Amino acid sequence: MGTSTDKTPLNLAFLWHMHQPYYKRLKDGIYQMPWVRLHGLKDYYDMVAILNQYPSIHLTFNLVPSLIEQLIDYGEKNAYDLHLYLTEKKASQLSFDEKQQILSTFFNGNLKTMVSPHSRFYQLWEKRGKDIKASVSRYSTQDFLDLQVWSNLAWIDPIFKKDPEIAYFFKKGENFTEDDKKLLIFKQREILKKILLEYKKLKQKGQIEISFSPYFHPIMPLIFNVRSAKLATPEIQLPKESFSFPEDLETQIEKGIELYNKVFGDNPEGLWPPEGAVSEDILPILSKYGLKWIASDQKILLLSLPAFDKKSQLPSKASLFLPYKVKDWEIAIVFRDHFLSDLIGFVYREWNPDEATDDFIKNLHTIRKKIGEKELSRALISVILDGENCWEYYSNDGHDFLNLLYKKIENDPLIRTVKISEFLEENPPQNTLPRLWSGSWINRDFKIWIGHPEDNLAWDLLKMTRDALVEYEKKASGVDPEKLSLSWKEIHIAEGSDWCWWYGDEHQGPSTDEFDRLFRSHLLNVYELIKRKPPEILFKPIRKGGVPLYIEEPTDFITPALDGRETHYFEWQNAGFLDCVKSGGVMHKASHLVKALFFGFDQENLYFRIDFSTEQKDYRKKEYQFDIEFTEPSQCRISIQKMEGELYRLDKEKKEWQKIPQKIKVVIDKIIEIALPIKSFEFKKDQSIWFRLIVSQDKKELERWPQTDLIKFNLPLDKKKPMFWGV
Repeated sequence: MGTSTDKTPLNLAFLWHMHQPYYKRLKDGIYQMPWVRLHGLKDYYDMVAILNQYPSIHLTFNLVPSLIEQLIDYGEKNAYDLHLYLTEKKASQLSFDEKQQILSTFFNGNLKTMVSPHSRFYQLWEKRGKDIKASVSRYSTQDFLDLQVWSNLAWIDPIFKKDPEIAYFFKKGENFTEDDKKLLIFKQREILKKILLEYKKLKQKGQIEISFSPYFHPIMPLIFNVRSAKLATPEIQLPKESFSFPEDLETQIEKGIELYNKVFGDNPEGLWPPEGAVSEDILPILSKYGLKWIASDQKILLLSLPAFDKKSQLPSKASLFLPYKVKDWEIAIVFRDHFLSDLIGFVYREWNPDEATDDFIKNLHTIRKKIGEKELSRALISVILDGENCWEYYSNDGHDFLNLLYKKIENDPLIRTVKISEFLEENPPQNTLPRLWSGSWINRDFKIWIGHPEDNLAWDLLKMTRDALVEYEKKASGVDPEKLSLSWKEIHIAEGSDWCWWYGDEHQGPSTDEFDRLFRSHLLNVYELIKRKPPEILFKPIRKGGVPLYIEEPTDFITPALDGRETHYFEWQNAGFLDCVKSGGVMHKASHLVKALFFGFDQENLYFRIDFSTEQKDYRKKEYQFDIEFTEPSQCRISIQKMEGELYRLDKEKKEWQKIPQKIKVVIDKIIEIALPIKSFEFKKDQSIWFRLIVSQDKKELERWPQTDLIKFNLPLDKKKPMFWGV
């Protein structure tokens, strides 16, 4: 190597990608999961604030617009989620069901790094055991209060331990008071308000660049045309319906730029394609918006180059680190170093921070030597990965690793950190790719999001709902602009990448069934907004073998005494049970008419029981209508109105409900109890019952249970089949 190479620094760009799915329910503004808030406490602020200690470190942060919107909700609009509600409620006033919910969800977080380091938190975790329901009685009121505090405190980033009021909690450790808890929640709000302000400050200072992604993080090539998947995997099975809406992609880009401009005062120069997913088709759209650069993965580059060395274990050619143009498009594209990015994302978490950072620097120097003198000044090493998820697995939330890494880079004259736009301004692309491979950073294809029967069904349901909205928009007169806008927002939310991430066989987790429900709820909301009856398929889970939510399965036959009262506890003890309070969200339980739905059977009858909220003692005076709708084995319903019950069957040809002369026993008093002879159904294949409860008044639907599913169970006449299948 020549002497100039010995002094020329290696250009290194970090891009920390900040993203969470869109958790807000548009109908009421309630967040269905707490992860934006919790990661806001632990990751989003400190990742940028740490740079105040390292002024020569220049970084790029990718903030997805839907995340920005949710951070604004929490920081400025006091957004709420179930976890926060259960935190705020006085421990002495928690119901048994709420205590179960707390024990089920308040230990979410890595056990090794977030629970075990705190003796009181770990002690509370050890006490729980596997049977959560049985363990409730082992916890005192003080235990629950301490757990409420620790479930939030463990997510507070170490950077805030210098704050005396935060330090107080870690020092005290246990025996917290309700006033302590109020202070902690207040401090949370303070932290959440600081996040976007800190990004804006460091951006104005010139130390960071902020890029963006399309608003709700869609896989861009698939939104443009799902057939893009066949370019990467010719044998892939595509959805039945052809989904191709470039206009949706443009809308998501435009709205993302609009929000970015509102928050940061200018327009972004760069875009990180969600999951690094690119195709040639999307380049004309991206070029319309004045973007200077996008990024993808080196595996995409390897397949886009005319030739490459397949045997190399580490990148050994300068061509792998150069910026490129594609054909005639002016937009630059840089490529993520897959190896280095994955070291931080998945490997170094188990290493000693000093050894890990030494290894990372060593790898950079190895790459620098291999690039060669001629290309070194215009080569860029791009390290791109999630900026929040990996730190949960690092000790001290990754602070020891990042501080050492930035310090060592600052002290190394042969490594120079750059913002991506900053680098490209000095080194515009001189090389052109003859083509751009269609794929993502995962396996160079799109199989995570399409091809599996569950993924394909999700795409078909999205297309079906979008078509219904377009038809409504064309035909309806006097369309409510606000509801129309919300309907399109629901469609764009459903186009996000996060839902199909959890379909198929690749990923499983404790919330996979909840993601299924969230996806279908966005589609169902469209039909509600445009006042169209939703197709039954939207009430059926896309994921197979899912665990039922808030439902206990029947364990044996029941033959209750039907008197409209809970005569004795044991008559319904073996019944199935839907907890409507949990299913609908405990924050609004007072507004629910129905509190619980029981269901069971003996050899002659199906039995149903409807319980009411204590706040709804006068339900009989308001002439509600209760419909138990069956979709299997045939479409029929028990309709209860004015103290009487009647059975109807849907005439599919006439599309009308026809009354059936079948005797139904309905008793209404404190509760409603119903008996329906099993012989009312004609079973064709198996003894499978699918149903839901709908409550209406003056022909207007008020409640639906379950809200996004159907309850399904098998009658035990076939001994080989389980008694209960699930939601």
